[in-house]
Amino acid sequence: MREFLEPVDRRLNLYSREVLKNELSSSLIRGVLDDMHRIASGERDEAHPNRRTLVGLAAPQIGELLRIILIDTAADPTTPNYKPNLEFFINPRIINASLEDSPMREGCYSTGVICGAVIRSDEVTIAGLNVKGEEIEFKSHNAFQSHIIQHEIDHLNGVRFPSRVRDQRHLHLVEEDEFQAYRENWTNWKKYYPFEKWLEMYMGQCDAEI
Repeated sequence: MREFLEPVDRRLNLYSREVLKNELSSSLIRGVLDDMHRIASGERDEAHPNRRTLVGLAAPQIGELLRIILIDTAADPTTPNYKPNLEFFINPRIINASLEDSPMREGCYSTGVICGAVIRSDEVTIAGLNVKGEEIEFKSHNAFQSHIIQHEIDHLNGVRFPSRVRDQRHLHLVEEDEFQAYRENWTNWKKYYPFEKWLEMYMGQCDAEI
C-alpha cells in the first residue's frame, strides 16, 4: 500500500510522465487513484490515527511518477467546517493564470519541517482528464485554492515549494508541534530554514540510491 515518500527521496525531484487514456482502466492507475484518495481523504488506521483530509496531493508524493493530482475543489479557508470535495485531474495543465498574485504560507509532507511563504497567481484555470478519460476544466475560486493547484502541478515537474521562495527569510523551520502556531503567525515567523541547507537536501539526493 502506497504512502508518502520521505522528503530526501530523489524521486520527488523527477519529472512525471503523462497517463494515456487506455491506461485509465489498468490495475496500476486504479491502484494509484485508490491510494491517493485513501490518503487525501484522511482515512485512519493504527499507524496514522490523526490523519486529516488533505487539500491537495500529487502522485509523485507517493512514489508514482505519473501526472495525476487530487484537489479539494471546495477548499476555502474563509468557510469553517466546509464539506471537502476531492477531484482528480489527470495530465493537468494550467491554461490561464492571473497577473495578480499574493504570498501565502505553504507546507508539505514532501518537505517535512520546512514551510514558507510563496508568491503565486491568485486565479488559475486548469484543463485535463477526469478518471473516465473525459476532458475537463476547472477555474479556482480563491487564491488559497489557486496556490494549492500550482503547488501540486509543481510536484509533477519535480519542483517543491522551497524552490519558489523568493526571499530566504520566507523559508521557515516549523516543528511538528508548532504547525498551529505557524498557521496563525506565519507572516512574523522568525525561525528561518537556511536555503543552502534546502539545496543540499534537494540537490544532494539526485544521485542517491532509492
